[in-house]
Amino acid sequence: MGKTDIRRDAIMQAIKDKGSIALIDIVQQFGVSEATARRDLEILEQEKRCIRTFGGAVLESLKVEVPFFNKMDLYTEEKKEIADKALNFIEDGDIIGLTGGTTTTFIAKKLNQFKNLTVITNAVNIAYELIGTQGLQLILTGGVIRTQTFELSGPLANATLDNLSIRKTFMGVDGISLTRGMMIYNELEAETNRRMMKQSMETYLVADHSKFSRSSLFVIGEVQETTGIISDSKITPEMKEAFRDAGAPFL
Repeated sequence: MGKTDIRRDAIMQAIKDKGSIALIDIVQQFGVSEATARRDLEILEQEKRCIRTFGGAVLESLKVEVPFFNKMDLYTEEKKEIADKALNFIEDGDIIGLTGGTTTTFIAKKLNQFKNLTVITNAVNIAYELIGTQGLQLILTGGVIRTQTFELSGPLANATLDNLSIRKTFMGVDGISLTRGMMIYNELEAETNRRMMKQSMETYLVADHSKFSRSSLFVIGEVQETTGIISDSKITPEMKEAFRDAGAPFL
């Protein structure tokens, strides 16, 4: 087996482990040019081993869902960077919403620096993270819990949100596309996220660069419905320009 085949097998293993891979990660991880990385993905797609997307590739099945604790170990530095950026949009006295997800969990870990904050979430793990934080009022929705994501969703969660007014929501997703919008794996979670976004004056999409090369099953809404996108520094200028031109600015 030649070096090229070994590299392509390694790329496929990374896609299987994470559900997707971004072009920039192939360039950095395997020390190849962007043209070589694109060619590798083209060949892998021809072999029906993956599906190419804008900026990367996903596993051949869109139904692949990476468990929460596995995702916590992926792109941790990028998620910390996003969390730091998100804090710039939060101030004392805010009422904020946090959907489930690993990126929003990293945001939750940093909220103890505020003296007066109300946090509304449908994620049990985020609620556990915030319990006992001084100066913080915590509201957890009801609903049915999914062990893959620790999110509460369904009619009970939605009914709670219908009675709340949120200043700023930070929303995590499983996939992002200019044509399909913001996507997630579970239908009930998608509806609950839509409800939280509807009840919010501002909604910030928080997602690391890998999410922009991934698709998923259920659409939450169009990216243009958000106030803006908060991502990490690995997002390419070309991708930023494409989203800005479509009315979805990176912040």
